[in-house]
Amino acid sequence: MKKLRGLCVILEICITATLFQGCWDMREINELGLVMAVGIDKKGEDEFSVTVQVAKPNEAGGGNKGPSGEPIWVGTADGKTIFDAIRNVAKMSSRRIMWAHNNIIVIGENVARDSITPVVDFFTHNSELRMKTWIAVVKGEARPYIEAKTGMESIPALSLARLFKYGELPAKSIKSDMLTVFRDYKSDSQQPIISQLNMVTNASKKDTQVELAGSGVLKDDKLVGFLTPDETRGINFVREKVKSSVVSVALTLLNNKRVTVELHDIKTKIKSTVVGDAPQVVIDINAIGEITEQDEVSNVSIDIFKKEVENLIQAKIKGDTEDAIKKLQTEFNSDVVAFGRFVHIQNKEQWDKTLKYKWNETFKKTAVKVDVKINIDSSSLYQIPIQNEKANGGEKVEGKDK
Repeated sequence: MKKLRGLCVILEICITATLFQGCWDMREINELGLVMAVGIDKKGEDEFSVTVQVAKPNEAGGGNKGPSGEPIWVGTADGKTIFDAIRNVAKMSSRRIMWAHNNIIVIGENVARDSITPVVDFFTHNSELRMKTWIAVVKGEARPYIEAKTGMESIPALSLARLFKYGELPAKSIKSDMLTVFRDYKSDSQQPIISQLNMVTNASKKDTQVELAGSGVLKDDKLVGFLTPDETRGINFVREKVKSSVVSVALTLLNNKRVTVELHDIKTKIKSTVVGDAPQVVIDINAIGEITEQDEVSNVSIDIFKKEVENLIQAKIKGDTEDAIKKLQTEFNSDVVAFGRFVHIQNKEQWDKTLKYKWNETFKKTAVKVDVKINIDSSSLYQIPIQNEKANGGEKVEGKDK
């Protein structure tokens, strides 16, 4: 009985302590402002401008609304350094600013072209910040992206962060977080590539939305240019960062109407050789495709139709990939595809002897060949689209078989 009474007393103390702890937390959270997104811009030559999107927890959670009724507050401050500017934000905030929940860092073009070193330095040294925070670069200033009320979430920063999650579907953007950018920033064999955000006008042409498409290419610590969304997808194929993708092409067999193919089971192999001091890289991209949409009737056989679609999809992926690599070699001289790493691993003797000392110059001259093989594997491929079935009285009309 004494042991039982003792256990009951201990249990009562634990429950009471937990209840008091909960009240203390609630009292604290109402006094906090949680940074959800931050934008870094340059103001003149010697100053940074920092814009923060701050969530007010009690209002963002659907509780009592404050005077403004807004779940977020956006503030901007300037300073000689990023840390100085962030400290100056506190001068205008009525709540204690916390950074542990920050979702995304947006870097303005002027900062990125000057150097991302101050950004990397601050956000990797601050123990309150997470290395898995998303990071993106924009054309122009970062501030409008932090101020924009975009997406379907009550807190716009959450919408921005979720773009990275669902951006895998079109595969036309880069999933870059501070950890991967820092890794490539410190690497001797790969240059950094960062996600790009764009401001677009929605269908109503009244409001703007933020989209994740394209990428910013860096040389060492400086932004040197941007890749288009299609070129970015080509780089993703090379970097084996594509799980699935959708590609649309126009067919002469369909009077230049379009066919859409969903790709999956995507595999990429990179093989490098060195002849003398000249590296050669061969990229093999293989994928399975399924036709998901067809906008016009075709009377050719299914085999001929499939072959035509395969050829056009292969040419599209090959062209986008080659365009991207050419831009990396001739315009940017930035090895974001890690060809240097493959040459190092697969040709270690030549790398250690000469190539590692002059890879910046050698990368521009490296011969690259891209081979793409797409296999259309549709279990139910009809040679007449559904809108034309209706015109034929609901009867499915297939093309000639083998």
